[in-house]
Amino acid sequence: MRRRLLLASLIITIVGLVIFSVVTANVSYRSLITNTRGIVTTQLNALTAEDIADGGASAAQALSASLGGMRVTFMDSEGNVTGDSFGVPVGESRATREEVAAAMLSGEGWSTRRSDTTGEDMLYVCKRTDNGLVRLGIATSSQSDTVVDSLPSLAWFLVLDVLVCLVFSYFATNYALKPVEELARSSKGTAPLSTKYRELYPIADILNKKNEEIRAQLNVINEEQQRVARATESKNEFISNISHEMNTPLTSIKGFAELLEHGDLDEETQKKAYRIIKTQADRLSGLIASIINFNELDNDELPCYDCDVALAARETAESLRADIEGRGLTLTVDAEEAVIVPTRTERLAEIFGNLIRNATKYNKENGSISVVVRAGKTPYAEVSDTGIGISEEDLKRVFARFFTVDRSHGGKHGGFGLGLAVVKKLCDRAGWKLTVRSVLGEGTSFRIEF
Repeated sequence: MRRRLLLASLIITIVGLVIFSVVTANVSYRSLITNTRGIVTTQLNALTAEDIADGGASAAQALSASLGGMRVTFMDSEGNVTGDSFGVPVGESRATREEVAAAMLSGEGWSTRRSDTTGEDMLYVCKRTDNGLVRLGIATSSQSDTVVDSLPSLAWFLVLDVLVCLVFSYFATNYALKPVEELARSSKGTAPLSTKYRELYPIADILNKKNEEIRAQLNVINEEQQRVARATESKNEFISNISHEMNTPLTSIKGFAELLEHGDLDEETQKKAYRIIKTQADRLSGLIASIINFNELDNDELPCYDCDVALAARETAESLRADIEGRGLTLTVDAEEAVIVPTRTERLAEIFGNLIRNATKYNKENGSISVVVRAGKTPYAEVSDTGIGISEEDLKRVFARFFTVDRSHGGKHGGFGLGLAVVKKLCDRAGWKLTVRSVLGEGTSFRIEF
């Protein structure tokens, strides 16, 4: 830890010194440029008409000598050299130079750069006059030179910094680490961490939060394990239910096939046996089709489009009306309002078909079935019946696969307990809310809120 403190202190101070040196050098350089520019501008403004009247190379050299060696360049109004104290040929264009272009545009300009003629870093100030352009230049240090000049002083500061850091880290380590050691000792328990040092409050909070996150993650893992266990149980139950549902028709088929094989049955009994075999084979085929349809819902990725719920309800109800009235039941449809939802027509037809057929199977003699669709703030569709109803205990399982309220109806009406499971799955996929209300012996109502 002492080494880390020493290293951290060294890095911080070295980086600080380097940044300070760079910033100081930059400030010094800018100050130098500003002061130098002011001096050159003053010299330029002090020139008289006689100083620049000739505008030739000899006049430039003479003026340069009087100004202590400053570079003097005379140019015409287009930026072409008419005379230069450093021997630039007459006629060469300097119009693209930053200071010259600025002077041609606004009357005065300046810039700093490395001169191709002198090979030095120069500061130039150019001014427009009645006779053309006059430019003064003076050698100056570059920004990198300023930084390099500060390196010797920086080296001495670095040496001093190392010595101070060694002494500081030696005395500060024990003092600084004592509260941390106390906090570490208190972390061995199960109680929330606390400390009297304000600087360690964030660390204690972080550790407490991490402990809470670990406990939360353990809870998530436990919940995931429980979900896996429930999924395994559901899978086993699914297989068991399929086996049970298939076993009943297969047993009948096998039994009557064996009776027919012996050939000891009269003609009437044989016909009955054939009918039972066909009925059970149809039931087995229907079960397989229902299972395939239920599982294929997870892979249904067909695109949705706007569908009229009321229209789907009316058409589905009308397609089942003959069977419903043939059982002595009354069907009423109150779905005059258009409720448009994004889905597919066949999905709505399957939902209403399963709910209406379910209401038909579990209805009473001379009972009724009602189909209602309503628009509004919360559009909904509702299928109600006056049937046998569902007990409070069975309401919790009514949407489970292969669950039927009355097993005695399964063989008679060909139900497998998958209809409501299909409705539930379709509603969940679409984000619709499916609820059920029922009173045992009085009837049941299924509502879908879109």
